[in-house]
Amino acid sequence: MFFRLILLGVILAFTPILPAFSQPPVDSPLRAEAFSSTVITVAIDGQTMQEAIDQIVQQVDSGSRPQRWTWWRDGSIDPHQIVSLNLAGGSAAQAITQLTKPQGWEAFPIPGILLVGRPEWIDRTLAHCVSSPQATSVDLTWPRGTTSREAMRRVVETSGASVPIAADFDWLPHDVWREANFQQVDPWHVASLMLSEFRYVTPRAFPLERLVTRDGELPPQVEFLSPEDTRWKNVRFQMSYPVQGSGTAIRQAVQSFDRTAAFRSGRDGQQRLLRVNTTPAGHRAAWRAVWENAEVPAQIARAGREATYDLKLLNKPAEVVLQQFAGAAGKQLKISEDAKLRSQTLVSLDAQKKTLRELAESIAQQANLQLVWGDVLIEVSLPAEE
Repeated sequence: MFFRLILLGVILAFTPILPAFSQPPVDSPLRAEAFSSTVITVAIDGQTMQEAIDQIVQQVDSGSRPQRWTWWRDGSIDPHQIVSLNLAGGSAAQAITQLTKPQGWEAFPIPGILLVGRPEWIDRTLAHCVSSPQATSVDLTWPRGTTSREAMRRVVETSGASVPIAADFDWLPHDVWREANFQQVDPWHVASLMLSEFRYVTPRAFPLERLVTRDGELPPQVEFLSPEDTRWKNVRFQMSYPVQGSGTAIRQAVQSFDRTAAFRSGRDGQQRLLRVNTTPAGHRAAWRAVWENAEVPAQIARAGREATYDLKLLNKPAEVVLQQFAGAAGKQLKISEDAKLRSQTLVSLDAQKKTLRELAESIAQQANLQLVWGDVLIEVSLPAEE
């Protein structure tokens, strides 16, 4: 017995102690409802994936209160490939899905930051996402071309930690980051994403200031996660999802990845929700089901509710825009012969929380056209005085 105890002590002494698994906040999916409720009309042709997702997330951000949004991409995907997208009166969630699905990518939200990338990268990132011990919300920016080491210094300093001038982050591999503009985010979430790019992980509730070193050596509680280490695939944690009806679609999606997942129904004010305890892949499936089963704008309109839209357009023919509005409202567009030439007038729009009818009237006014908004038909003609 004594020999066994000694042997156990030797084994423990030489076995690396990996960080405890972490998780994003339980309410992350609930706080991302803006992607399903933000309605956009977008025509993208010949833009890069980076530019296209930037445009969509900016539209969500422009109307999302109190949560503001940006996005973070998997460092192993190509953001410069050329993409096309035409979506008339769809949701931002639909737009993101239509852009990313053909590439084999997916998306998942943590507060203020939409993760976009390979499914395995999202799962690993979720499993090791660290939150600040105390609820913390900061604004954090850096310009394009900032190095990974300078960006990490900004993250730590913005969190309120004191960073000595002599301190460095030379333990981080050298990299150059694109421009960042985070608003109302947990600084530890940003630090987690940065560390994830280099497969570094830390324990939960780990103070940010402990990332500071004076000798350029890896901080004691930061560890490199080898590609062979896949224990994170089986870690379980709880998150809450908004649901319509019974949430059957979410349950089925999760169980396709995890037959032992646990579910519990609840409420957050007027919002019905489903609490899900499962693996990272199970949570990713749950979020995909939320997006796929959210009501589309035409369904909202047919149900008699006033859907509101956040919309940005630049130099689009009025006819094209009005046709998209008609489709989103479940109506037909009819343009009189004498108004067809004027309906080619280029129009621009930057509107928030407007109904389809309000947006259509604004477009018609810019093109000097008259609209008659009927139950099944939208008629476009020249003003009566002409």
